[in-house]
Amino acid sequence: MKKNWSLKILNSFKKLSELDDDLKYIVNKYNLPVSRKESNTFETLMRIIIGQQISRKAAESIYQKLINEKITTYRNFLKTDDNYLKDLGLSFRKIIYIKDLAININQNKINLKEFENLPSEDVYNSLIKIKGIGKWTINNYQLFVLEDCDAWPGGDLAIQEAIKSLKKLDVRPCENETNIIAEKWKPFRGLAALLLWHYYSKKND
Repeated sequence: MKKNWSLKILNSFKKLSELDDDLKYIVNKYNLPVSRKESNTFETLMRIIIGQQISRKAAESIYQKLINEKITTYRNFLKTDDNYLKDLGLSFRKIIYIKDLAININQNKINLKEFENLPSEDVYNSLIKIKGIGKWTINNYQLFVLEDCDAWPGGDLAIQEAIKSLKKLDVRPCENETNIIAEKWKPFRGLAALLLWHYYSKKND
């Protein structure tokens, strides 16, 4: 089902496009990306972890198998044998990561709903303590779940490739370089990331 952007986010996109002509070009040529807001659940964060360092197609295949087996709640994940999870496509490392998340939720060490009312820094400091959850995962969670308009996954390769193309650079910028480029997009770097992913996808269709 197609999701609509809130008026607040639409206005933020407008302000962002006024900060950079290249981003305005993306909006004018390809329109805004569709909203990819996700529900604030264990299942969503699990899905983001599954997507670490593998293709979207591979991640979706594994995720669909977990749905089919009804292993998308933290309780069911904790009850499932590791070897069975591996047979569904998860690496042992990701099984450890997701189970650590499930344990933290089960023991009330983190409360995802509370994150909706916490500053970004507090959310980051809580999630970074969980095994296997780093900047990329947290930024994606903040961006797609909490709709943090300034969450910036500067280490994402697709974003780096999009910046290289958009800015007509000779080589793909590293994370530090993308972070410097993104400074002018504050406090809308998260929306800039959405535009760059949108641009990368359209350019590679």
